[in-house]
Amino acid sequence: MGGLRASVRRMNHTPHRVFGVVLALVTFAAQAEVIEIYVAARDTPAAKAAEPMADGKTKFWFPKLPRAFEKVAELLNGTEHEVRVNVAKADDLPAVALPNGLNGAKAKLLILGGWCDDWKKRDPFTCASAFTTGEGRNTGFLSFGGNKTLLDTLVVSGFVMNAAPSNKYDAKTNSLLKGTSSTTPLMGLSQVVVKKLVVADNVFVNGAHRAFEVYHSPASNEAEVEIVNNFVLNTVIPFKFSPALYKGFLTRRVRFANNSVIMNWPFNPDSTSSNVGALELYHKDCCSELVVEGNLFAFNFGGAMQHDWPTNRMGKLALRNNLFFKNAQLFGDDRAEAGVFTGKFGTNPKYAVIALAAHMEDDYPYEFSGNVSLDPGLSILPPDLLAADSNKVEADKTKMNEVRQLVGANQQGGTVAIKNYAPRLDLDLTKLPFPTEAKAKAFGVQKDKLFAPSSP
Repeated sequence: MGGLRASVRRMNHTPHRVFGVVLALVTFAAQAEVIEIYVAARDTPAAKAAEPMADGKTKFWFPKLPRAFEKVAELLNGTEHEVRVNVAKADDLPAVALPNGLNGAKAKLLILGGWCDDWKKRDPFTCASAFTTGEGRNTGFLSFGGNKTLLDTLVVSGFVMNAAPSNKYDAKTNSLLKGTSSTTPLMGLSQVVVKKLVVADNVFVNGAHRAFEVYHSPASNEAEVEIVNNFVLNTVIPFKFSPALYKGFLTRRVRFANNSVIMNWPFNPDSTSSNVGALELYHKDCCSELVVEGNLFAFNFGGAMQHDWPTNRMGKLALRNNLFFKNAQLFGDDRAEAGVFTGKFGTNPKYAVIALAAHMEDDYPYEFSGNVSLDPGLSILPPDLLAADSNKVEADKTKMNEVRQLVGANQQGGTVAIKNYAPRLDLDLTKLPFPTEAKAKAFGVQKDKLFAPSSP
């Protein structure tokens, strides 16, 4: 195992931000138009196909993504345009960020990767649009300003975000070195204000700390979030559902659907770690309704979903037609059905490991329907994790520890052995982990369910 097979330049990873653009613009009312921006490196087949389409009015071609984002800020600010940034296959996209203060409250931004060379087919899992990084990554591959950036709709679809080159690994233990790896999430929503957010058809892999947090600002109580059809692989605590509080608004619905959430890791390789599950559930401030449906959860060591809030603090939750397989190995539980939830459910001193069972609604005030547990037959198999249990670590017998014990201070513990914690995953994009078991093929990412914008 190792990182995605892509040409990666090692460099200090600073995003290209569109500073100053917004200040130079005048807010105005303009007729709403669908504007297409094509991004393809110069002298590539995709660039040669895009250049004749560019008219400088509603269609533009840029060889590099940062220049395209400068045009995006100009086209969105104070307008009702729908701007589509179409990105051709690439393996060296730089990080980019929108500025804070962009007024696109009535505008739509669709960032669509995975276009094949002739621009007639979009297939993110074949014609991959991959971001590149290196040591020192200090930002997400895509970032969206802050809570002074307003958009009606934001769509991010069709990209590969692989953090392996910005991570450090220990060859002796085959483990991620968290202290010297970039702990910046792969994407930063940065409290961007939206009515609708869609994150679809992406590959998030090798993140040392989250794929992204669902940390948008709802523009109204009707705001919706769709996180659909993504691969989420080999990432430490990939998701937290915690939208920002903005003018008292609550997101109406967050839908997490048809994602393949495979082999993700707890914050620490320790069954007492504070964050262990792949999806960290939040309380009622998350949304009026959280729908988790059609997903494939497999080999997530600390659980598919972490449930630390008591049930009477939670919002409406529906779990429909998901596949669960071996999601509790951190706790020594190798059952296929284990780890639908792991959590303290309020004040429990230890994690409870909740397995899939019939009539779970008898114990939890949520909707359960159509969920199954079976081996999906994946090409990825988890390593044999050697984890710690800090409750079993004994204090060193030293004079200093004797003093610490007398004053009630924490004592210095002995060493623990860790092995195979979040090792670098080398994934061939032609062999993504789709299920091979016939009964499992309806769960997780579906090639025929790619996001498609509405016709103009």
